[in-house]
Amino acid sequence: MRIFIQPTEALLFRTGHPFNAGENTYAETLFPPTPETLQGAIRATIAAHWDAEKSLAEAFQQEELVEFIGNQEHYGRFCITSCTPGRRRVEAGAGTPVERLFPMPAHLWHAEEGERRQLRLKPAPAAHVTTNLPDDMHLLYPEHPTASKLEAMQGWLTETGLQTALHAQDEIAAKDIVESNELYVNEMRIGIGIDGTTKTTAEGMLFQTHMIRMNANPGARFVYGFVVDIRLLTATPISGIHSTRQFIADEQTQHLLRLPASGWLLLGGERRAAYFEVVAPSSVMYDSRQTGIGNLLYFATPAALARGWQPAAWPTPLSRPVAIATERYQPIGGWQLTPGSSGGRSKITRRCVPAGSVYFFRSPSQMPPFLTDYGWQIGYGIVHTGEYRP
Repeated sequence: MRIFIQPTEALLFRTGHPFNAGENTYAETLFPPTPETLQGAIRATIAAHWDAEKSLAEAFQQEELVEFIGNQEHYGRFCITSCTPGRRRVEAGAGTPVERLFPMPAHLWHAEEGERRQLRLKPAPAAHVTTNLPDDMHLLYPEHPTASKLEAMQGWLTETGLQTALHAQDEIAAKDIVESNELYVNEMRIGIGIDGTTKTTAEGMLFQTHMIRMNANPGARFVYGFVVDIRLLTATPISGIHSTRQFIADEQTQHLLRLPASGWLLLGGERRAAYFEVVAPSSVMYDSRQTGIGNLLYFATPAALARGWQPAAWPTPLSRPVAIATERYQPIGGWQLTPGSSGGRSKITRRCVPAGSVYFFRSPSQMPPFLTDYGWQIGYGIVHTGEYRP
């Protein structure tokens, strides 16, 4: 079941950096929201629509609901198989397909050679270079020699653009590259602290908040939001075992979760309003997991791996990659509320391989649908396959 979330207000997606009154004056945000943020908003929305006469706390006392979406201890049969930004043409009607947008793969660069030229990085043995890499790993080099300075490509790719990036040697068409400023704009908000006893402005409590507003300007061709695929497993997984994923039909999923065709949910910090609707899959429906064969692995979402850039154990068909293209790690944490009170505690902050990272393998093999040691049910480590020519 695919849902399209359209924010109607400026959004705040907090980073893992602390923001304490009187100690910090600037609250950062990030984009896109992490799997932690999206799964929390969606599961809370499902619980809110489960029984209109019950509160959230009462809804989570229902065994059937807990079986489907879990509680604070587990995720039940709930599973997120895709979560990306997305867009739909303004003239398209409600419920029509939405185009997903993917982070730019880290192995795509460009060079200024009179005109901008796209280049892919690929592993190759280092010639006359000494490194501390293991003998079975290589450095990354441009597929074509160039004397120009290389810069990493920025922005987002459409589903067609991602297919070209991972499976073809052609350049990606300009129409399939979406700049970040088309998706959203930054807004700065000024706030003041309030003295709880006097209800007046607190001395020295002026602060700034960094907000995100999804673009929906008058005359714009697209409406932007977030696309999330929700599936229900056929059975609740046993703790620690996630090698097999079998799902029930989408139509049955929506019926069992009692989710209406459209409605409202709360998203991100300060609980901002967003409109959601159930939509049909896109016509392109790029999903390399249909075959799973490739020698290149692209991370569509962050992955929490036990050994930095490596999982605790590589899946059976995979040996260690020969090279990787990635940015620095992305720290992801969160806040877990305590039921029945206003308190809570911080979740563990994990150093994640960022979305857009690309792992290169020596030979084609059957790739897994996800690669992560944490959060496989809620959208961490969603991967797509591709190939490169050694």
